[in-house]
Amino acid sequence: MLDVADRSVDAFSKGMRQRTKVAAALVCDPHVLVLDEPLNGADPVQRLKLIALFQQLGAEGRTVIVSSHILNEVERLAPRVIVLINGRLAAAGGHHAIRDAMDDRPRHVLVRSDDGRRLASALVVLDSVGGVTFDAARDGVVIETVRARELATALPRLARDASIRLLEVRALDDSLESLFRELIR
Repeated sequence: MLDVADRSVDAFSKGMRQRTKVAAALVCDPHVLVLDEPLNGADPVQRLKLIALFQQLGAEGRTVIVSSHILNEVERLAPRVIVLINGRLAAAGGHHAIRDAMDDRPRHVLVRSDDGRRLASALVVLDSVGGVTFDAARDGVVIETVRARELATALPRLARDASIRLLEVRALDDSLESLFRELIR
């Protein structure tokens, strides 16, 4: 920010003001940094730079606490999250580990193959499958399961035995956003 050090903060954009606040917080070389919506108003390039800075601070051993409602950015910021709902702790840890621990809640898996109809027919016999629907927009089938580990083992075997080529297998509800929706449900 040295190139704008002679300008008044009042003339700064919202993103520049955010950067100024982060710089001011870092001047004291704190061990713990608490930031409320630190990416608010930052352009895409500045967002990436700020995320890299926060990750670097964490890698140096500092504690960086970020409060944000932009969950896809939170996912990129840190490997560990704390989810508060109505002021109460709802979950803590890595978001994948949190989702895996919610094994009583259905998971949705998109599977694209070279023969979706035959795959859907074969899937309905598996105990680990709670339901199968066609998703024309994604050109695949969506499997609902509460036994994701079993499905992960059975699906490749089933496809091999039926001579169906799997093109993509992707969890649809593995993001922090979908995890949060499940937790508030």
